[in-house]
Amino acid sequence: MKRVSLRSAIMVAGLIAGLFPATVAASSPDPVLLVHGYRGNASSWADMATYLEAHGRTVYAIDLPGQDNIQNAKAIAQTLKRLHWKTVDVVGQSMGGLSARWFAKFVASSTTVDAYVSLGTPQYGIWSACLLPYTYGGQMCPTSRFLTDLNAGDDTPGTTAWTTIYSTSDEYVPNNSSRLDGGACFVQVSGPSHNTMDNDPGVMAATLAAIDDECPGVFETI
Repeated sequence: MKRVSLRSAIMVAGLIAGLFPATVAASSPDPVLLVHGYRGNASSWADMATYLEAHGRTVYAIDLPGQDNIQNAKAIAQTLKRLHWKTVDVVGQSMGGLSARWFAKFVASSTTVDAYVSLGTPQYGIWSACLLPYTYGGQMCPTSRFLTDLNAGDDTPGTTAWTTIYSTSDEYVPNNSSRLDGGACFVQVSGPSHNTMDNDPGVMAATLAAIDDECPGVFETI
């Protein structure tokens, strides 16, 4: 029987490995972009970021440039390009959920939004916002051009896993305004106020489940 040298065996093994790449046992979870709310900043996500990182997620909390959701969506796109994130889970608190949803629906041409989670987001607006300048919160007015365009057609397009989390203790956004029609997972919690949802333990656990594509509440198709 002809013996094969060690060097030849290594060369053959290398060729085989090139033809048949090893299968990765488990792919890394998607990175998470956290989008703050009206007049907020990235520091509001401190507890949520720590919680998600402790569960193995790569997290980036963006500082939005202002209160114009369309400009914020462009900033989200620029940030993801800079981070080289081609697939992402996006979590938005309050108005940040609108900026993130505009990005997912109209801007994210080269980025796959695997999961979208909103926390107390006025998806269908709040009347108090009608008193604000259009690009400084006024886009949250139920009759604004921004929300008319955002809510035209399917609320939950594509393959994105859509989740809306809302609190019965939210003093600003009615629960029926926080929901998305079409095919979203609805998670109702009680206890946290509007501005504490992003760092509430129960909400953080629900958010982690949602970005893992596990509906932690009630799935409804309306």
